[in-house]
Order: sequence, then structure tokens, then C-alpha cells
Amino acid sequence: MRARLVALCLIGISVGSSCGSRLPTNVLNALDSRNAGSSATVSSGGSSSAGGATPTGPTTGNSGTSSTAVTSSGGSATTTSGGGGGTALSVPSAQCAKLKSGSPGVTDSEVKVASIVTDSGPLPGATAGAYRGAASYIARVNAGGGVCGRKITLLKGDDGLDPAKGRSEFERLEPQVLAFVGSFAVADSGYIDLIKSTGVPYVSLTVDPSGGDLHNVMPKSARDYVQTSPFVWWRKTHPKASTAAMLYADIGGVTSNVPGFTAAIKRAGFSFAYQPAGAQVTSPDYTPEVRKAQQSGVQFLFLFAFEVNMHVRFVRSMRQQNYDPPIKGANIAYNSQFSQLLGTQGDGWENYQPHLQFLDPNEPARSAALRDFIGWNNRVFPGGQLDLFPVDGWGYAALFVDALAHVQGGVLSRQALLNSLFAEKSFDYGGMESPVNPQTGLGRPCFNMAIHKGGHWVREYPTASLFECNIGENYKFK
Repeated sequence: MRARLVALCLIGISVGSSCGSRLPTNVLNALDSRNAGSSATVSSGGSSSAGGATPTGPTTGNSGTSSTAVTSSGGSATTTSGGGGGTALSVPSAQCAKLKSGSPGVTDSEVKVASIVTDSGPLPGATAGAYRGAASYIARVNAGGGVCGRKITLLKGDDGLDPAKGRSEFERLEPQVLAFVGSFAVADSGYIDLIKSTGVPYVSLTVDPSGGDLHNVMPKSARDYVQTSPFVWWRKTHPKASTAAMLYADIGGVTSNVPGFTAAIKRAGFSFAYQPAGAQVTSPDYTPEVRKAQQSGVQFLFLFAFEVNMHVRFVRSMRQQNYDPPIKGANIAYNSQFSQLLGTQGDGWENYQPHLQFLDPNEPARSAALRDFIGWNNRVFPGGQLDLFPVDGWGYAALFVDALAHVQGGVLSRQALLNSLFAEKSFDYGGMESPVNPQTGLGRPCFNMAIHKGGHWVREYPTASLFECNIGENYKFK
């Protein structure tokens, strides 16, 4: 159920407001099931201490592949716009500081890990945000003194959307590191077998579905579950709007997720005017789809996995037909490109999310965790896009750090880290989402709702708390 994300320029199937490139179908299961998940956040931040040092940014190694040693350097932490600079994170390490090195990448002063993402090739920058999120969290930890008396160094790999290159990158990095942390490699099918054979802890998402069954891949994802909460909320807030229609991007990876969302909408009490229908991602005009919904009396229109350019064209077709149903919902419209391309024409659309609302400028004041997320990402990667990818990278890094700090025994090894990971009973993506069980991928059915208003995404619900966790359910639909 956990997976997700979006590319740098938009959130969904393509990258860039004018890129036109599409993520291949095998990644879409990951993107969409993430949004079907049960996680979100009620955390207001973990233990932290003010101050810290300014982390370093990316450097280029001799191989030509970007490798970043996210470490601490002298001086005071700087603050940038967009939520403040964030606080350094002090991680208790009295016990694990005594551990002897028993793994590649571990010395008395350093722990090396790696992140492989898709940052070049046909989809330049597509999933690089996962690396940025992990690097930002690690910079925060290093500024607080590191873990186990050691700084963490994050090396970067880039699969270039090529399984062969991904395999080469894995083979280059694996002998150097304790674990992989915050990876999101679209072409990880090229090295899935190596994850298994090496036994290296892989605290990351695997796009290749077979990776989810590997013992050394954490956290786990729940299968055949869908969260009904946002649909229950829509039904309760619009009791007279009972007739629904769902349109989805007609691509294999998306199509496989349609049954779960169909079941969730029905479970919430809506009836379908007609069966969920696919929309061609390259269609220049969606007038036929709009007219069908309009003529069928659809009151709740849900666009599933519509990337931003598709969504923009659909909205314009709706405006031409003067069609404005009471509920206009989506699951991946929450991105800055939607606002930039549509402005106030996008007003009235609602999007639910499992994470803190990082696009609403009022939100950082409500959450120390969000201030840290925005602040550290802005420090380490000024101007870097904040979307779902950095949230995942940040979260996986947080899980790794916590497990590392609680390693038992006298040796810091890969097996000891895996043992510690399997002892973890809950994690909250570094404060960005509500707690889930990393062994199952399940947590409370939390969500929040954003509405596009005045040309921007703003919080709509709940207003008194960060997330609603008391309506709906994690529904096992098969």
C-alpha cells in the first residue's frame, strides 16, 4: 500500500510541465499504491536540539557519478526562506558508539550508505527528490553529532532509467556501504536479484514488485488494502452528491490499481453512473469524457493518477462545457505545477494526501516536523522541488537512523542492522506522516484534504488537527 511519488516538474506520470515524458508503467504501481496507503502524520516532530553546522551539498566523484558526502562542517547553521532552517537532530548513541565495525562502509568515525535514483536519461531528475530527502535528513542528523559516534555519508547512484546502468551503479556502490537508504530507482529491475544475493539492507522503495518480498527490503508494503477515509469524508460533506465517476490514466500500472479505488468509493456509499473509464494520456482534448460525465449526472468526479498536463487539459475541457460538479477530487494534483499552470482556473479541486501539507505557507507554523523537513531540504538543496519524493527519502532515512541507533550486540554489521530494523514496530516518515508498522505497512487510516483556492493549494480539512484518523478504514478489497 506504501509506495508513491511524483517527479520534479509535476506529480504523476510525466515529468515537467512541458516535458511530456512519462514514467514507465512498472513505476505507476508504486506511485499509485502509495496514495492508496494508510499512512499520514500526527507527529509534531521528534527530539531535537537547536544549532548545528551547515551541511555540505553534492560533489562529483572521479567516476563522473554524483556522490554526496552529507556531513557537518564548522560554523553556525544558516536559515533560508520557506519554513526556516530546521533544527539539528541529536540521536542518543552511548551504547552503539561502542560497536566494532563489521560491515563495508563502517569505520570508527563514519557510516556510508547509498541511494540510487533516476536522475538522468529520458527522465532527467524524475525521482531525484528521494535522494534529496534522504540527504537532507542525514544532514540534520550529522549536524547533531551523527549516530553511534559516527557521521553518516550518503553516496548517490543514478540508474538513468536503464536497468543495465542501474545494475552497474549497484555493483559500484554495494561494496562501499552498510545499506541503501532512500532509493527510488525506476529501473531497479536491473539489480533486484543483487539486493537478494548480497543481503544488503535496502531501506527504500523497490519499483520492481518482486522486491517487496525480499527479506532485506524494509519497510514492507500492505497489499490488497485501500484507504476509504477521504471518500467517506466526501460522502459525509456532500450528502446529496451520491453519483460518482472515476477516470484514470489509461496505463497498465494505473489500471491495476483501479479495482481498489473502485471498491473504496463504493464502500463510502457512492454509486457509479458508469464503470471507471480510462483516459488516454496524450489526448489533446477530453470533451467526450466531460460530456459523458455531465450527461450522466455525475456529482462526484474523481480523477485517478492524472498527471498535471492531463489534469490541466481536462479542466479546460470542463470549462468549455460549463461542467462543474459538486465534488471534484484527485489523488496526485497536489503539486506546485498544478497551481502555476491553472491559477484560479484550478480552484475548487480537492486532493487528499497521506503527508503534511508542504505547499500551504501556513502549515509550517503548525508543525515542527514540517519546519524541519522544509528547512533542511532548503538548506541542503536550495530551490529543490518539494514533492512526494523528498517525503519518502526523508522518511526512509529516519527509519534507518532509528534502527542504527538501536543496533544490539558488539558489532555494527548488516545483519545487526537488519535485526534492528525488524525490531522497529512503528515509524512516521520522520514526522511527515502518521505512524505505520514497518512490518506490515499498515497504520491508522489517516488523511488530510487540501483545496485549490485563490490559485493555490490550502488546507481544507481537518482544521483543528493535522490529520483526520477517525473516519473510514483500511479496507481489504480482495
